[in-house]
Amino acid sequence: MVHSMITTLPSANHTVFGNIHIGSNTVEKINVFLPAGRPTVALIMDSNLARLYAKRILGLLEKHARPNLLVFPAGEQNKNRTVKEQIEDQMIACGLQRDSLVVAVGGGVSLDLSGFAAGTYMRGIPWIAVPTSLLAAVDASIGGKTGVNTPGGKNLIGTFHPPLGVLIDPELMKTLPAREVDNGLAEMVKHAVISDRNYLDQLILHQPSLRAFEPMTCSALIRTSVEIKSRVVAQDPRESDLRQVLNFGHTIAHAIESTSLYQVPHGLAVAMGMSVEAQIAHQLGLLPKHDRDELRNGLEKLHLPQCPPKTMDPPGLLEATRLDKKGKRSAPRYSLPKALGNMAKGPDGYAIQVDDRVVLEAIRETLQCFA
Repeated sequence: MVHSMITTLPSANHTVFGNIHIGSNTVEKINVFLPAGRPTVALIMDSNLARLYAKRILGLLEKHARPNLLVFPAGEQNKNRTVKEQIEDQMIACGLQRDSLVVAVGGGVSLDLSGFAAGTYMRGIPWIAVPTSLLAAVDASIGGKTGVNTPGGKNLIGTFHPPLGVLIDPELMKTLPAREVDNGLAEMVKHAVISDRNYLDQLILHQPSLRAFEPMTCSALIRTSVEIKSRVVAQDPRESDLRQVLNFGHTIAHAIESTSLYQVPHGLAVAMGMSVEAQIAHQLGLLPKHDRDELRNGLEKLHLPQCPPKTMDPPGLLEATRLDKKGKRSAPRYSLPKALGNMAKGPDGYAIQVDDRVVLEAIRETLQCFA
């Protein structure tokens, strides 16, 4: 068991977990991670975030570095190899060297794309993650997975390249629309399922404060998710086994995303995926009906979707799971709970191969249950 590394700083709502700073105005501490000697920095963000935060963060960086602003078009559709190539060309034009840094600001698209560029530029230079969405704060910024989407599937091209530091500042999230909060909440529910069922109760209880980004409550809940995910990653950094538990809900979720041509955002797809995959676990005799229903009730109380869009064809959704990167020999695999807060381990570890008929039945049951 990995014990908590969280220590409270003098500021009442600011905590540090390893190299992860969480709290109001944490972005002001960005220079903590910069080496001496005014390094060249590529500040990467999408076009929407640039209008909101570029001036402020450039001003912070200019005190200790030579920053260059690199902006790419906003949207999941731009998380691809073409845009990564354009970013890399700009990094070369800015004169970035092995002692330079990337500062990635934004949601999961920005962090995944920028982190991947940092991981392959000159065979890897350091990067700093500044998430501006709840989803990125509890997911993309933690664990070092970076990558891009392809026509063949989500995140099929990428690398493991952990950030030098992470600055999670709830103040940067207050402009998020409600649906973006839902995206983050879904991943937080996943953390409850894989590690701590009491955390689900806390999310439900403090939902209003979280949605309002009340600094103390928001920071505390984010910290719990960060702690859960970081403990798992520390034990299995390259996803050889235990880290697979973080994929609960994701095999179905990625199929929903690709089938919808990414019109269904990641977090909402994960909520739908958890409902289906909880049913798979129940049908396999792993998850008691009470726990499946408790999860679904929790999703309902958090105003999160519990089934795929009715327009999706179950056989088509099943076929889309074969593109999931966790699969082996074209057979998709699932990370499944045996109780809320406890994941099942199969003969080959925490990624379990499931018969197609079971998956189809679970998809159909979920669609019928919430018809």
